[in-house]
Amino acid sequence: MLVSYNWLKDYLDLEIDPNELANEVTLTGIEIASVTHLAAGLKKIVAGHVVGLAPHPDSDHLQVAQVDVGEAEPIQIVCGAPNIANGQTVIVALHGARIAGNEKIKRSKMRGVVSNGMICSLQEIGFDESVVPKDYADGIYVFEEEIAPGTPVYEALGMDDYVLDFDITPNRADTLSMEGAAYEVGAITNQLPTIKHHEPIEALGQWQDDFTVTVDKQLTHKYLLRKIHGIQIKKSPMWFQRRLMSAGVRPINNVVDITNYVMLVTGQPLHAFDAGVIKTNRIDVRLAQKGEQITLLNGNEIELDEADLLITDGEQPIGLAGVMGGMDSEITTDTQDVLLESAIFDGSHIRKTAQRHNLRSEASNRFEKGLNWDNTRNAADLAAYLLEQLADGQTYEGLVVGQDEEKPQLTINVSTDHVNHVLGTEITTEQIATIFSRLGFSYQKSASATAVLEVNVPNRRFDIFIEADLIEEVARIYGYDNLPATLPSGMQTLGGYSKRETLINHWKNLLQNQGLIETINYSLTDETKSKLFTKNQNGLIKVEWPLNSSRTAMRQNLLSGLLDAVAYNVARSQKDLRLYEQGRVFDQFGQSFDEYEHIAAVYTGDAIETNWQHITQKTDFYYVKGQVEYLLDQMGVLDTVAFKELVLDGMHATRTAGVYLGEQLIGFVGQVDPSITKKMKAHDVYGFELNLEPLLESERETVTTKPAPKFPAIKRDLSLLVSATTPNAVIEDVIFKNAGKDLLSLTVFDVYAGAKIAHDQKSIAYQLVFQNEARTLTDSEIEEAMDKITASLRSELQIVVR
Repeated sequence: MLVSYNWLKDYLDLEIDPNELANEVTLTGIEIASVTHLAAGLKKIVAGHVVGLAPHPDSDHLQVAQVDVGEAEPIQIVCGAPNIANGQTVIVALHGARIAGNEKIKRSKMRGVVSNGMICSLQEIGFDESVVPKDYADGIYVFEEEIAPGTPVYEALGMDDYVLDFDITPNRADTLSMEGAAYEVGAITNQLPTIKHHEPIEALGQWQDDFTVTVDKQLTHKYLLRKIHGIQIKKSPMWFQRRLMSAGVRPINNVVDITNYVMLVTGQPLHAFDAGVIKTNRIDVRLAQKGEQITLLNGNEIELDEADLLITDGEQPIGLAGVMGGMDSEITTDTQDVLLESAIFDGSHIRKTAQRHNLRSEASNRFEKGLNWDNTRNAADLAAYLLEQLADGQTYEGLVVGQDEEKPQLTINVSTDHVNHVLGTEITTEQIATIFSRLGFSYQKSASATAVLEVNVPNRRFDIFIEADLIEEVARIYGYDNLPATLPSGMQTLGGYSKRETLINHWKNLLQNQGLIETINYSLTDETKSKLFTKNQNGLIKVEWPLNSSRTAMRQNLLSGLLDAVAYNVARSQKDLRLYEQGRVFDQFGQSFDEYEHIAAVYTGDAIETNWQHITQKTDFYYVKGQVEYLLDQMGVLDTVAFKELVLDGMHATRTAGVYLGEQLIGFVGQVDPSITKKMKAHDVYGFELNLEPLLESERETVTTKPAPKFPAIKRDLSLLVSATTPNAVIEDVIFKNAGKDLLSLTVFDVYAGAKIAHDQKSIAYQLVFQNEARTLTDSEIEEAMDKITASLRSELQIVVR
């Protein structure tokens, strides 16, 4: 909101420097983004009267003007503006003048003709293009009132003013008006603003009996109409235009300017209809019907939504309520009778309509943030009064009321003790009462309790609802910089991670140490992706109002999001990828909605980066399984985990293993189904996903250090001929059960299947390492253990020991 310092003086007796005032306002909670002095940097810019005009002898578009600037003789200026004419009073930058951009004007020759200055447009002396009247947007500015030649133009154009840019937060929309700004500044300078209520004369008779208004009472809290006859459409006087321009509003004509002016003064948006085109003598405020259209004042034709609130003449739409009027009822040069609309519409409804049609306006901005319900009639009266003064109108007696809902004044009790407790101050009840007086809040002392005030909140302060809001007002006006610095009292909670968070962070660090990069993906996905990679699914959680078709359900796995990341990277020629994510997945069982911590990773391309030795390793099932085993080992649960065959939707049918903690399935590892990765143009994508909830709750082995063994280890090799369908895990389980306590490790070092053995068999070679920490093992002890192992393998698995 641009607030004119000179305009504020209509309400307050101000002597404070505008820059100091800006600082004071900022300290009370409303930031002043800037203070602009329009005449700053300008000099030697005066009014001039064109007393002679002749064509330039060497140019088709230039003219040579003789301009009276208050000197003994007119000066000669060459001008190329298309709208220059004899007899005009114009803006003249004299020789040596400074105009906008610190540009200096010098005496010069233009195609051989001497020019002793410059005839200026408003833009050239610093006015923004958006506020320049359209008649002068492409040419020089012409004064519509007589100004003595040679008079500096700054006062006539309002450039001697300071403009304060109130950077208003949504909760302080009460200051989106000059009256609201005056109350705020008045509280700071310890004075109440003078607010005058202007009433029209009402020279004509009643008109209500011949006019009907119906409104949607759910969405329209107030709806008032005034009618003014005999309007003369013309330009507003210079003082009126000057005020609009200082507030960032372009002058149009006297009727439109008056509605804008009243909105700036009171904060209440108004709309003026051409009463002559409303032949039905009625207005209906209703929701739009399917298929209805309207052409707005900006010339755009829009198709209306059934949630849009319309102003109609009973038959056709004539305005989009709270947003913009219709072209069919706009004010034109032929308008004689005007209907003034002053209303309060539902703010959230207006906001949605403005967003839906991309039609944000000054009016919709105020409706959606809130309005002073006490100003609805005041604004209509002020506009009618100004139409009488500036447009020669005559006001009909009375108003047509479609809805006039009352808003009771709110009374809130505020305790001095509570104020001081919250602010850490020792303010007296009298000081608090003085602050409320400065704010224009009436009050009375409570009859039931001492040091308690019953404060009546005026409707113009629609941001105040509870005692805490009043305490904030006390703090603002008392001065935030006057509040003492105090330490909070009471119980304090030290920051830090919980045991659960610490474990999860540790496991994430393990993956990062393995060379994986963390990603964060959406928790929302589509139903198909959500159901992939999930065994024994519970109910899917669907979103009632999804953003789009790819965000319709809560995810039940992390791998789908990681595959989206792979597709994104592969499309950008990044093919060696190792990505992981730790996050939550979601499901429901009946009316219970549950969340689970998961961790997942994907791998594709080379496991080892290309180097000068050309040593590479392609990612495969065993590489990824080894990564998972390392992670589970560091978690302290590897000894209680088993890998078993698993068929899972989204994974390769024969290259996927389930991860079991005891008998509980906690995850999987394997190759993603090639039919999925083919669509991503990625080859051989492997991954895993683990449910961390059982791992967080399980007992984990603690890692302890011990000295290096004093006694030597003994190695033995064992070569077996086994069925091709026998899993390695089953063989290892039998070996460990029968080897005794001295078997330290068991490693597969060779696997063979080929021409020299049966097609349904394979050869596996193991290395067994035995060691005892207390003594050296003997050959007989090792042989006894090996005999027991081989006997068990033959009897339990029918394995041939080679």
